[in-house]
Amino acid sequence: AYIEKHLPGAISSPPPNALSKLKTQGSKWVDNDGNQIALKGTNLGNWLLQEFWMMNQSANTVATDQCKLEQKLDQRFGFTERERLMDVFRDNWITERDWNIMQDFDLNVVRVPFIWNLIEDENNPYTLRTDAWQYLDYAIENAESHGMYVILDLHGAVGSQGELDHSGCAGQNLYWSNNTFKQRTVWLWEKIAERYKDNNTVAAYGLLNEPWGTTASTMASSMIEIHNAVREIDEDKIIIFPGHNSGIGAYGNPSSIGSNLAFDMHFYPGIFGWGEPGYDVHRDWLTCGEYGTTGTCEWDSRMKGLNAPLLVGEFQPWANLGADFGAANTRATYDRYAELGWASTNWSYKVLTGGGGQGAGTWGMVTNKQEAMGLVAKSSTWVCAGWDGNLTEACELNAENISLSGDGPKTYYLVVKFGACCGGRLDVSLDNLSLKSINNVEVITNGTFGSSNGWQTWNAAQQPVIQFNTVSSSTAPSGASGGYLRMSGTPSNSSATVNGGIYQQITLQGGESYALSGVFKDNNSSSTWAEVYIVDDEPQNGTDIVAEESIPSVDFAAASKTDIEALFTKFGTVEYEVHQPLLQALTSNQPSTLYTLPAKPTGLWVSRQSNGVILRWDANSEPDLVGYNIYRRQSGSSDFIKIAENVTSTSYFDGINLSTTYYYKIEAVDAEDTSYSSAVISSN
Repeated sequence: AYIEKHLPGAISSPPPNALSKLKTQGSKWVDNDGNQIALKGTNLGNWLLQEFWMMNQSANTVATDQCKLEQKLDQRFGFTERERLMDVFRDNWITERDWNIMQDFDLNVVRVPFIWNLIEDENNPYTLRTDAWQYLDYAIENAESHGMYVILDLHGAVGSQGELDHSGCAGQNLYWSNNTFKQRTVWLWEKIAERYKDNNTVAAYGLLNEPWGTTASTMASSMIEIHNAVREIDEDKIIIFPGHNSGIGAYGNPSSIGSNLAFDMHFYPGIFGWGEPGYDVHRDWLTCGEYGTTGTCEWDSRMKGLNAPLLVGEFQPWANLGADFGAANTRATYDRYAELGWASTNWSYKVLTGGGGQGAGTWGMVTNKQEAMGLVAKSSTWVCAGWDGNLTEACELNAENISLSGDGPKTYYLVVKFGACCGGRLDVSLDNLSLKSINNVEVITNGTFGSSNGWQTWNAAQQPVIQFNTVSSSTAPSGASGGYLRMSGTPSNSSATVNGGIYQQITLQGGESYALSGVFKDNNSSSTWAEVYIVDDEPQNGTDIVAEESIPSVDFAAASKTDIEALFTKFGTVEYEVHQPLLQALTSNQPSTLYTLPAKPTGLWVSRQSNGVILRWDANSEPDLVGYNIYRRQSGSSDFIKIAENVTSTSYFDGINLSTTYYYKIEAVDAEDTSYSSAVISSN
């Protein structure tokens, strides 16, 4: 399905099994008749080049990338059996149900990352494997039958083009220093071009993913060499030049290289050191910053200057942002990229985890379904420090309804587990913990924590300080009532862990559903987790409680061949949890209205009173305005603190000590968006 709504009157929609050849026209992607195409898609990550974090195997200390796994399987079972097991993995990671789900998401392109030895016989250089085209042909045929184009992405070159595991072999980066490896990669692309030059479903050749193990100029020279070899065979397939982590400037003007060229960049706002996950970083990127000159506008100007189209080959706009905002942000991102004429493929379609469940958004459009029991709610400071709200909005795993199979009563243990490690600091509060049946019958005793009644303490390491009936307002969660539970503690050294909590026995009925809720707050902790479990066995001191894994981690150095095969097979049969808000957002007929910002407030001034100051400002004119947020910082502090939100008037009184200088700024807020801040004004 094509997203015609984003580029009115300009997008061709070829029917399935009759995809038009794509080409470039200036900075646009167009079909063979010159009609602009908005390419909206995903990556089939971990399928034809493994990334162990995407399948809950990254804890394995022996096999941490595909090369090491293959070496270990060779050592244990022999080359032939290794190849069979790898086929079992590939046959199950992507199956018919995956192509159907991708089509359900209204995607019209898939980027297919692959490793070099999928095509070349690793024991006979410059020789095709006997089954060289098995999986690429499968991908292309299924993509075409589901109305999707394919971008072939060489994700791992022989020798590896970088240090990271997603180059295939971590820590090598030998591609750039070995001319034989470079020539084998040229040969590989020649063979690919020979096979697919007349296949319209193959939209483009992505020459090499993230070739960052060398300088930008060396990268550009090598890519141009591959380009020239491909053009001897395939005169007009789109060729995608990868960007360096310094950008795409090293290629110079693409018109001096050839035609039908595009560039690939990977934009990850809020991740990998690019700000923090949340509204602000995505707003600044998509709306071009406060002055409209940075972010996507800067790149739009750059691509128009080069007169070449852009593929955002990887981006991640929903993970850890919460189900609803993550979905809305993803739709806004796709819409913005389509508006600019960019093709885009998110990373990634499928990610499987140990505990399963989407939580606040895994990196997968689909993941494995969460186990009914085990970990039922979780936040941590690594993902979302400073939480203060309901367990139903916990950032890593939000509390959802729990449905029990079978019938009759069964005994479980409900466990509250707080902890900190790595030189961190624990300080978390909890109140109004509730687990109610569909008939509104409460299961938990003393979920208000007015005393320790009904609760037992437990610790797996250094025990937290556990305080029932805490009444201090400074650490009370929003929505707390009366006394609440507070756990705190600091590990004794950087390698120690505070880890423990409280639990009680509960009885649940088979065939019933239960709703878990409660309010909790992070009181400026660091390296801290807050978790709630429902488990079968009573906690024992000295034994940790961890999530039951629907996808187990396997020790490839010791596991039997049968167990390894069972794991690989499970990847194809595990029950999925589709990110439903994301599905709804991407298939809606209504374009995104997120990041349609109110104007920056103007006219802010201050009037000193005997007991504080009055702020006044000019009213915004937006009809959907909700109000204004007020921020203050004290002289000498670099951080503004929100002191009021959704103020509906155009004035605000702040009772302050007039002998101290304070600074103020305000923002306008509508139902979805927050404006950029007003000018800053002093209390003096």
